[in-house]
Amino acid sequence: MGSFLIMALAARTLGIEELGKLGVLYGVLVLCAATTSGFVGDSLTVLDRSGRRLRAGMQLWLLTLSCACGVLVPAVSFTIGFVSGMEALLLGLAVAAYLVEDVLRRLLMAHLGFARIVVMDLSVTCVALSMVWLQNVNGQPSLTGYLAAIACGQAAGIVVGALLVPGPDRYLVRLNGADWKAVAAYGSWRAAQQMLRPGLMTAMRLALLILVALAATGQLEIARIYAAPAMLFVGGISSYLFAAYAKNRASTVAALLAQADRAILAVLGVTAAGAAVALWALPVAGPLATGQTPNFLAVAGWLAYAASVALVSPYGALAAIKGSAKRVFALRLADTVLSLACVVLVLHVTGEFALAPWAAALGSALGGVAIRLLLLVPLKRDEMRTARNTSPYERQSGTHV
Repeated sequence: MGSFLIMALAARTLGIEELGKLGVLYGVLVLCAATTSGFVGDSLTVLDRSGRRLRAGMQLWLLTLSCACGVLVPAVSFTIGFVSGMEALLLGLAVAAYLVEDVLRRLLMAHLGFARIVVMDLSVTCVALSMVWLQNVNGQPSLTGYLAAIACGQAAGIVVGALLVPGPDRYLVRLNGADWKAVAAYGSWRAAQQMLRPGLMTAMRLALLILVALAATGQLEIARIYAAPAMLFVGGISSYLFAAYAKNRASTVAALLAQADRAILAVLGVTAAGAAVALWALPVAGPLATGQTPNFLAVAGWLAYAASVALVSPYGALAAIKGSAKRVFALRLADTVLSLACVVLVLHVTGEFALAPWAAALGSALGGVAIRLLLLVPLKRDEMRTARNTSPYERQSGTHV
């Protein structure tokens, strides 16, 4: 909701082209965060972070990735003339702070400390919104001001998050002897998978920029902001399910798959109900949230995309815990490439920006079905076959591996 409020204010106070630029930069920021969230965040959730060498490896990768993204992203953006020098500096600070803050959130999530995450997120939102409010009071809001607000909000989140991390995890270790290879062996595939969705969003915005216009990117961003609560709800549920699967990974694939099926039906039901209300209220709620009426077809497309994410995320999380991260990445890469191809084709043929999220939803939904049928069902079948071939004595004594 903090992200939604900040972007909603941007939609009301920035020009349409400046909003489109902020949408592109925010998408790149989320893409960078997906890298560390998968590489470090998923590793600390699944691997044994109490081991000194593994913990040092996670710290080393977080330091490397946050510094690299904090330098490369603004440098490239400035070199191609997309941002000014001050905007590039603030963008670098925002990216680095965002990545560290996100990993602290993942550490709290690994403890299932969701109440503490709420406190941490509230600190981020309050600081960022306060800075945006000061801009509105003292002068005309600008892209520079919004980047500064994001950077300061994330820095506040780092401080609060470090204080809220449970005592047994609130420490750093020396980096010498860091087992960075073990972290990379698991985290690289998870990072690659986590990058796919924000990568698709960034590629979609760039396709609009190239094939249509920067103003169209802003129009699509307004529709996405209005539909953002649905995506945030789906993303939050997916993050919880990954942590829950990691905690219960000793359970059978059959039990966890049944749990995932029930979760998906529930999330799809809530998403569909929310989408119906959001579309019904669009003429009134749209101007209240964004300062103008978002395109109906684009809003419906983003809601359809949220439903497709609800279909793929729980299955992808379960397959990453119980199966092969490489296979999950391969299937997710295939559905992402299909989605992007559909987006480019639709934009090239029609030039209609509102059809882009509909095209993206197609590949995403197919990816969820493929993961269930091609990865999880065979794992369940193998597990049942192993159980049938195990003697009652072995099952009772637990000697069968």
